[in-house]
Amino acid sequence: MKAFRFLIVILALLVAGSGMSVDAKKRKTTKRVSKPKVVEPAPTNYEYVTVSADDTIFETVKYPPEYPGGTDGLIKFLAENIQYPEKAKKNNIQGTVVLEFVIEKDGSVSNVKVLKSVDKDLDAEAMRVVKQITRFVPGYNEDHAPLRVHYTLPVKFKLQ
Repeated sequence: MKAFRFLIVILALLVAGSGMSVDAKKRKTTKRVSKPKVVEPAPTNYEYVTVSADDTIFETVKYPPEYPGGTDGLIKFLAENIQYPEKAKKNNIQGTVVLEFVIEKDGSVSNVKVLKSVDKDLDAEAMRVVKQITRFVPGYNEDHAPLRVHYTLPVKFKLQ
C-alpha cells in the first residue's frame, strides 16, 4: 500500500513537472514585436553614388558635412593640434577666430579663409590646423550624391 502511494506521488510530480516545462517552452517561443528604427542611410561607399559635374558651393544641404567623430571629434582634433603662438601668449591676446572653408565632394578641405580676425598670429595658427584636416564626411542631398558645402568654424583661443 505504501509502495502504491509512493508510486502515485512520483507520477503526480512527473506530470506536474512536465506541465511546467511545456509552459516554459511556450513562453520562450513567443515573439515580441517592436517597431523598427528608421535610420537615414549614410553614403558610405561613394563608388556607387552618382557624382554630379556641378561645382556649385552650397550654404545648406539636407545632410551637412561632418567630421569623423562628430563635433566632439573635431574639438578634440583642434585641441590636440593647436599650438598657442608665443607672441600672442606674451601679449595676452585671446579671442575667437572664425574661419570659413569649403568641404569638397571627396571630404577634403579647401579655400580656407578668415571671416573674423583676432590677431594675425592666432589667425595663422587656426588656418594651419584646419588645413591639416584630411577628411570630412561630405554633405549631400536626397539623392546621396556628395556636394561642395561652405563650412564655418569658430576656433577659440583662451589663455589659462
